[in-house]
Amino acid sequence: MKKLIFVLLPALVLLGGCNKRDSYTYSGIEAGTLGGGVFTTDNGTEMTVVGNEEKYDVTTTRRVLVSYETHPITDPAHIDIDLKGLLDAGILRPVHVRSLPTDPSGSPLQVNDAWFSDEYLNILATFEGEEPDKHTFTASYTADEKSIFIRLDHDGSQDATAGNTPLSIFLCIPMDEPVLSYEQYAQSLGKKPAYPAPVILQWSARTLEGGPLTLFERKGSYLPAQVN
Repeated sequence: MKKLIFVLLPALVLLGGCNKRDSYTYSGIEAGTLGGGVFTTDNGTEMTVVGNEEKYDVTTTRRVLVSYETHPITDPAHIDIDLKGLLDAGILRPVHVRSLPTDPSGSPLQVNDAWFSDEYLNILATFEGEEPDKHTFTASYTADEKSIFIRLDHDGSQDATAGNTPLSIFLCIPMDEPVLSYEQYAQSLGKKPAYPAPVILQWSARTLEGGPLTLFERKGSYLPAQVN
């Protein structure tokens, strides 16, 4: 099971995403690539990091989720931002299985948001613990001619420190292999795969009473770039 690098993000908050017409500034939270002092969103917008009070690493090129606030914009081709929060992405390549379990397993977590961009299923989740590097995450998938099913598993059993501090993580699951499986299944039935493909995400959470349960949620429909 691959260990991931975690960044605790106490200040990663959606800042409203509002446009202030009088000052031409806005705040947001987006996924993309950070490197060389430039953040490039998944839709291709480049933003230069000029404010970085938390001293995040902005030189190493990697996939991240950031919250930011722009400086006044006079030229849409040149946007300066202040970083308010940052999560490094944990890239999880899913493993194909014949079927997914329906019972809860592993340690609980809460999926707060999930969306598609740049050929990934992006997941923003929280879990409880005290030693983030002792927690591991894995993903598995299966597909039929109607949907793609992805299961996210969390193992926090190595976190021996007692505590329930909420921790945040940003996970990215590449969609190429699940899409291939989806297409192959449809073709085996003599059918053409239908797009956009519904994607069902599955994970183990905890009820308000403290008991375990498995949640299944449709997280939208995925359209590969080559099908656009």
